[in-house]
Amino acid sequence: MQYEARHYPAFPTLVSSFDLKGHPSEKTVIDMIDTWERTGDHVLVHAGQSSYITGDEMFLNDKRLVDLWKTIQECCDQYCNESGIDYTLISTSWFNTLYEKGTVTAHRHERSVISGAYYPKCDPGSAPLVFESPLQPYQMNMNNIRQTNYNAYNLDFVPQEGLLVLFPSWLRHSVPQNDAMKRYTISFNTIRRDDREHFQTIRDYRTEPHESTDS
Repeated sequence: MQYEARHYPAFPTLVSSFDLKGHPSEKTVIDMIDTWERTGDHVLVHAGQSSYITGDEMFLNDKRLVDLWKTIQECCDQYCNESGIDYTLISTSWFNTLYEKGTVTAHRHERSVISGAYYPKCDPGSAPLVFESPLQPYQMNMNNIRQTNYNAYNLDFVPQEGLLVLFPSWLRHSVPQNDAMKRYTISFNTIRRDDREHFQTIRDYRTEPHESTDS
């Protein structure tokens, strides 16, 4: 006798992607990265450069990128709505440039709710963004004979120009060896929107003017 089974995706972790290819700010952001002077070494970035220097960078807040900020913020709102969490606002943001053989060490984003990676430029051979399953340490006696959504240890996103990936900030991720000449990533963190009153530098450009236009 065949019994019907019901399968439940217990305790899933939401990772979302959006195709922003051809965004009006795409060329501007690439030009900005190409000519940005305030870059340096980063402990997690190998064979590459980062604009993450002091930890409070707000690259996306540049007045030239307000439209891109608004688009990414709307995507964050969709993520929050789908996952059932309180709405967030973009806080810090920076970019990383990986060259050939570059890597990014596994890490998570402390003091953030959701984080994201946007790829305005990635040459052929660009390394994937690899997420680690938080359940791996507990699956100590499961002999996997084929990979499924229930036993996968990693989730890979191969970057494409215009791709935006959003994920919970506690989810560890890394970048293995890059085989491309250049791979640009804009990364960012968020705070709870209700906590915004405690951060004078954080704004919602959908309802407020940019700093450069304030009287």
